[in-house]
Amino acid sequence: MDVRSLHRQMTHYNRWKRQLDERLQRFEHWLDHHGVFAVPMGKTLQRARQLLRGESFTIACVGEFSRGKTELINALLYTGGGRRLLPSQPGRTTMCPTEIFWDVNQPANCVRLLPIETRRTNTSLQSFKRIPQNWVTIHFDATDHEQTRAAINQVSASKKVSIADALKLGFSETELGERDELGLVSVPAWRHALISLDHPLLRQGLRIVDTPGLNALGNEPELTLKTLPDAQAILFLLSADAGVTASDMDIWREHIQTLREENCTAVIALLNKIDSLWDDLTPAQEIEANINGLRQLTSRQLDLSPAHVVALSAKQGLLGKVGRNQAQLARSNFPQLERMLAEIVVRNQQQIVGHRLIGDSYEMILTARNSLIRRIAEAEHELGELRATAPEGAAAKLQELRDTIRRAHHEYHKQALSLRTSQRLLESQKLPLLAPVSMAQLEQQIAEAHRSLAQSWTTVGLARAIGKFFDDVDSSITHLEREIERCNRVMASIYERPEQALSDDHLMMRHLLKIQKQRRQLRQLHRRADDFRKSLSAVLTHKGALISRFINTLVQEVRNVYLEINQHINQWMQEALAPLFHQNQYQKQLLEHHMLRLTQLQTQRNSHAEQLEMLQTNLYQLQTALGNIEPLYREILSSPLEQEAMAGELAGTAPASAQVVSIRQGRQSSRGN
Repeated sequence: MDVRSLHRQMTHYNRWKRQLDERLQRFEHWLDHHGVFAVPMGKTLQRARQLLRGESFTIACVGEFSRGKTELINALLYTGGGRRLLPSQPGRTTMCPTEIFWDVNQPANCVRLLPIETRRTNTSLQSFKRIPQNWVTIHFDATDHEQTRAAINQVSASKKVSIADALKLGFSETELGERDELGLVSVPAWRHALISLDHPLLRQGLRIVDTPGLNALGNEPELTLKTLPDAQAILFLLSADAGVTASDMDIWREHIQTLREENCTAVIALLNKIDSLWDDLTPAQEIEANINGLRQLTSRQLDLSPAHVVALSAKQGLLGKVGRNQAQLARSNFPQLERMLAEIVVRNQQQIVGHRLIGDSYEMILTARNSLIRRIAEAEHELGELRATAPEGAAAKLQELRDTIRRAHHEYHKQALSLRTSQRLLESQKLPLLAPVSMAQLEQQIAEAHRSLAQSWTTVGLARAIGKFFDDVDSSITHLEREIERCNRVMASIYERPEQALSDDHLMMRHLLKIQKQRRQLRQLHRRADDFRKSLSAVLTHKGALISRFINTLVQEVRNVYLEINQHINQWMQEALAPLFHQNQYQKQLLEHHMLRLTQLQTQRNSHAEQLEMLQTNLYQLQTALGNIEPLYREILSSPLEQEAMAGELAGTAPASAQVVSIRQGRQSSRGN
């Protein structure tokens, strides 16, 4: 059986990242070997390599209970052996949110479980993830099926508690099942589960998040405010025999639709269990027509493109893989889902290709090679002139050549001084930029919101306090955007200067300060807060702990965005003019090395033949450096992996068009939207 496309694309994705990282490492070695390594260049290359090493790909599986999420994950992760990786059996369902990944820091496969009692605190899941002693850890041998099943089955464990305790844990009476003879009810034993599995796909950076039902999403604000927004793809599971139920629609509207529209998250709606519609007494064409009709109806209900509604059977897909039954696998329609996920991986690869750090690193390599070619041409001209000069005139010719190099070096030195002045000019904008998003000001706004909440624990009071907090945040970001517009005008004027000799605006456009991503994150948090405010009357009476957790999580996520903006501004200050500094530094270093050699020729009493030989040696060294960088240059110029990255697009979506705009247009669009 052929390797599935998701497996193949994840393998390609990681091979591409490793190859790109290796290219940047080769350039670092080339700079160091030829004595032209500079600290700013090194920082850019190191940050680009960190970007490549830190990327992962997260798929979130979202849906109500009994939609087949576990079987779907089994089919996605199946690599052989004839068994399910995760236990799946009637009567057992995932009770708590679960993350499945490979933790390189864990020596073995394990399940880490956070007790449900931690819900009584206001501590966030992210904070608990940094406190290992609060988790119960179960190690298991993945080759031992019974041991694996026993460990992972713990995710579905429940416990009996009183009604009062259940309410304190954040459950509402409507969520609780029937009481037993002692008046106790069953609740999940665990709040969150982390499963670390040594698996080929997970080793390559795939991470799967399983969110069990509307109640889990509602009771854990962090899932809605952080986990789902961080996912590159969301699989929304529906049951083909039930279609879109009322609770399915609630999940869609409250937790997925906004991410798709505002975060550009790739969303695929899955009508699972289509094998329940297969009927040997019904013609195949009629069955297919019924399934297509269901897809079209679901598409209209969710206002989603039909191309993003896939009818499949995860169970039949898994059985087809286990039995190597291509007909069964094809009928399950599971390969279509894998192809779509593979294309989303490609799209994620495109985002890395377009990252400014990767562009700057490539620009450095191209600049180094092209500058070297110009220097070689100049060195050949110098050697030709000295050869044509009589021995008695060699000293004067060397002085003339040295004077020419000195003048060129002086121009680059003046440019370097001008760039340093420009850098100080940009840095003078730092305080006005950071002032609107200072952490001290944010903490004051948070403290004021908490005081308002403490003074008025009513629906109106809570809504007013949350609304006022986000109004203050929005005002601060609007102020920041005005400062960004001013800074971008200053930066554009530096790039426009004649001495930079830039042929187009692309380099400048790539280095404009933009906060669209962070602005979008804050808007999403604001939207979530508004939705929560509207639902306060429904939750106020019995979910005080949930309200506290939601507000604390909301505030922490705003803090995180502010921290990211502060870091982003500081990094921009260091890197806005980096390409101009890189070009100047490399040219200066080449000229300095050559001027030193010409000075040595003048001061040493060498014969004319020895002088020619030394210049020839210098030329050979430059040609050797060019020969060493040329293969890397040609790889980058052809960029086969980049072309492959650009080839795929998620089925049914039109790729965003790229365009190069003028500096004036760049200034107008420099404010984040």
